This record gives sequence, structure tokens and C-alpha cells, in this order.
Amino acid sequence: MRVLKKATWTATLGLPPAESGDFNVYGTLTGLPNVKVETIGPRQRFGASSSRSIVAIARFAIAALGQAVSIRRSPAFAGADVIHTNTSRAAVYAAIATVGSRKPLVLHLRDLVDKPSLGSIGYALFTRIALPRAAGVIANSQSTLASAAPFISVKTRHVIIPSAAGIEATGRTSPSNDVVARVGMIARLDPWKGQDLLLRAFAGVYAGRDVQLLLAGDAAFGHERFLAELQDLAKQLGIEGQVQFLGHVDDVPALIDTLDVCVQASTRPEPLGQNILQYLSASKTVIATSVGGPSEWIRHGESGLLFEMGDEESLIASLREAENVSIRRELEDGARRTPGLLSDTEVAELHRAFFEEVTQSRKPERPHEDAK
Repeated sequence: MRVLKKATWTATLGLPPAESGDFNVYGTLTGLPNVKVETIGPRQRFGASSSRSIVAIARFAIAALGQAVSIRRSPAFAGADVIHTNTSRAAVYAAIATVGSRKPLVLHLRDLVDKPSLGSIGYALFTRIALPRAAGVIANSQSTLASAAPFISVKTRHVIIPSAAGIEATGRTSPSNDVVARVGMIARLDPWKGQDLLLRAFAGVYAGRDVQLLLAGDAAFGHERFLAELQDLAKQLGIEGQVQFLGHVDDVPALIDTLDVCVQASTRPEPLGQNILQYLSASKTVIATSVGGPSEWIRHGESGLLFEMGDEESLIASLREAENVSIRRELEDGARRTPGLLSDTEVAELHRAFFEEVTQSRKPERPHEDAK
């Protein structure tokens, strides 16, 4: 959750205490200009929004109320012009915290508003508590906004802004080899991200050949065992010597520049697919699913190849098509000319403009002076 003060639009990022072993977001944000990081509220646990346990749900409710009260009592909230939430869980906390205040609430939608993405409890709370209270909604794609539309008031302002993806400049060139040598995927290790599907499809095309598969991304949100499952699958497929599990990678653009083919293989609709933006901005040959956010960015056969979600044979066909160097050159050129790609600086400016729009819209109108 962010609370923003106008003037120079400084921000206070309020985070609950992290679970042991969580990614140290505090360290990564230290030193950012105009950003202050504060610990606000009680510790929160992963998985509560999708749990069916009465005890887990009760704990979640108590923690949510505790977090909302902590937010409301914080100096950051008192001095804020806008309350901006970055997750569905934070949106619930902040929506409760803003009850009875005049603070405009801006929700950032990074996931599709459905039960598979938010969990049953999370979906119910988000659609009944958070979305109806929103003064503004930022969605990362048309697909994401459409999934939230039934729950948004007609008075709620909304805008589509692709999420920042670590892009400093768009349209840079990093030509692939004449022969495919490195296939890669940038995504956290999570069963629905489709790393297992990519392993099977890769084996169907490249097993025993001098081609490497690079999987960049660490496990998160309780999916630590998934890495071992993927390693076992690679052994079963006979490609363990061709697969590299890189874990968290700091310099993502540099890694992407070394790849010949870049893949997104999510097995449920991806709301945006930040890896898609990273691939396209590097002018790479991109293979992605034909539904959700990726299909809004990729023109099949022009700026990338789209395959049927979850279909191993469809992905295999796309990998084989991408072996043709002339096709890859056409796709790289199409990726370079993708309209709407933005650098992180441009994304930040669009956010600033939307915050201005929301705060201006909430100002009370001045009464007209009586004619004299």
C-alpha cells in the first residue's frame, strides 16, 4: 500500500512485517528518491485468502482488521492525498481504513478479478469491500479491467497502464543467433506459470541437441517444492543437462539479450505478462499464450507467435516454427515496432497524471457567486 502526498508526489510505502524467508523488498527500496518505507500493522500470512479452514479465515479477518486500524492510525495516512494499493489484499485493508475519511482510494489491478487468481475468500472481499469503494482503478490490461468492470461504480475513474517491467528504453536490438541455441523464460516458479509445460515441449523439440533452456525466477508464495518437481521432470525427460534453473536474476535485460527465443507459457489467463513487455522491448522472438494480456500485445505471425494455452503440441509447433531464422528476423522486427511499449519512467508519469486526475475530481466544487 502506498500513501502519496501531492506537491512533489512523495510516497510512503506501508508494508506489514515480512514472513521469515520472504523476499527482502525493504532492502530493494532503500534509497529510492521520494519514497519512504514503513512497517505498518501486524504480520500477514500467505494463503489465507484461498484457505477453506475456518481457523485460517478467522485469523485472516482479525489480521485484516488489525492492519486496517494500523493504517488508519498511521501518520502517513493522515498526511496522504491518495491511498494507492498494489495488491488485492492491500486493497481490502485500505478500503476498510478509508471508511469515514475523505481519502481517495486508488486500486491497482495486477491480477484478473476471479477466484483462481484471488482465492474464494479474497475474491469475495475484494469485490464486495474494495472495488465498490474505489475512487480510481489502474488496470494493467484490457483483460484485467474487463474482469473488474461488473464491480466498479460508474463514478469510478479508470485507466489502463502496463506495469513497470524494468524497461529503461524500448526498441533496443539484440539479434538472435542464426541457429537457436538458447530458449528462455522469465517468471517466478509457480505451477500456473507453466514451466513444466515448457519443459515437456522443449524436450519434444530439442532433446539431445545443443540447445539450452534457461528458466529465470525464484519460487514464492509457498511454492518452494515446485523447483524440485521441475528438476525431477527434467531428469525424467532426459534433458537435465540442457536446463539451467537460474533462480532470481538481478539483470533481467542482460539475460534476455542472450536468448534466441523467449517464452511465456502460463496455464491460466495472464493478466498482463510483464515478461512479454521485457521480451518485446528487447526485440526478441516471443512465443506466448493466445489469451489474456499477452494477446493484447502480440500480433500473431508479426510480432510473435501465439499458441493455445496449456496445449503442449501447440507450443511444440511454435518452437519448431521459431527455428526458421527468417521467421525469427521478421518477428524480431515486429517486436521492435510494437506500439504502446513504455519505459518505466513513462509508466511513472502516467501514474502521476492519474493521481492528479483522481485528486482533482474529488475536490468540492466552488459555489457560483450570485449575480449582482
